[in-house]
Amino acid sequence: MNWDDARFFLALARCGTLRKAAGQLLVDQATVGRRITVLEESLGSKLFIRTPKRFSLSPLANELLPDVIKMEDAMLAIRRKASNGDDSMSGHVSIATTDSMAEVFVIPALKKLREQYPEITVTLLTSVTISDISYRSADMAIRGARPEEKTLVIKRLSTIEMGLYTTEEYIQKKGMPMKGTQLQGHDLLMFPKDLVPRHWDNFGGENLVNPHVVLQSNSQMLLRSATSHGLGIGLLSSFLAEQDPKLIRVFPESKDWVDIWLVLHPDLKRSARIRAVIKTLEFEFSKLPV
Repeated sequence: MNWDDARFFLALARCGTLRKAAGQLLVDQATVGRRITVLEESLGSKLFIRTPKRFSLSPLANELLPDVIKMEDAMLAIRRKASNGDDSMSGHVSIATTDSMAEVFVIPALKKLREQYPEITVTLLTSVTISDISYRSADMAIRGARPEEKTLVIKRLSTIEMGLYTTEEYIQKKGMPMKGTQLQGHDLLMFPKDLVPRHWDNFGGENLVNPHVVLQSNSQMLLRSATSHGLGIGLLSSFLAEQDPKLIRVFPESKDWVDIWLVLHPDLKRSARIRAVIKTLEFEFSKLPV
């Protein structure tokens, strides 16, 4: 299996459908189907079990997958090393971050970047936690938890404040929460427990016991919208919540602090365009009060 075959195999293995794999590879569905069929014929065995809804890995494909991922790692490492030390201010950079940080910090940084270096292009990937995004798909990541991987270059960009917010509409219906009552009798809007488990124990300074969670979402932007619509009390980043005049701070003295980390492949740290992106990101995050 060569790399060109491997990338079609990996795309379908990860996406599960021809349509999604084609979108990731920027080809049409027929091309993906044809390439997979040719690959299976060359191996003399089926790689996917086809059902009306998705393509599932065959036993052989499950055995091959770790080796093909290593092939992908090697290919991406070659590309990164080839671009390391590149002094040109052109080329492509991929960034992984959350939707809220992309909205408030990364997009403004990219505007400044384009004004200075219009030949640098960017792919921006978002998720609630950067651990949901493979580092293989991004040159750098901005995340709210310090990574444990020792091989990566890690830099703290800033520390953000989070707090509890709701609306006047909600307070008129449910009353103002009382501190120390574990928010009993109130509707809470939260990240799913498997994504941010600590919030299910301590929610903006309130220890929770059997919380009444009426909405879970993996997007802080959606949690902000739900809070703004009066659905309940949300734990939101202050830089995001304070842009919405409808939101009222609950327990202003209770603050939840989160460090924001920039994570970078070490192979890329000497690339001029990577350094340019990092510089603009650092400037935007430096605007946050410490």
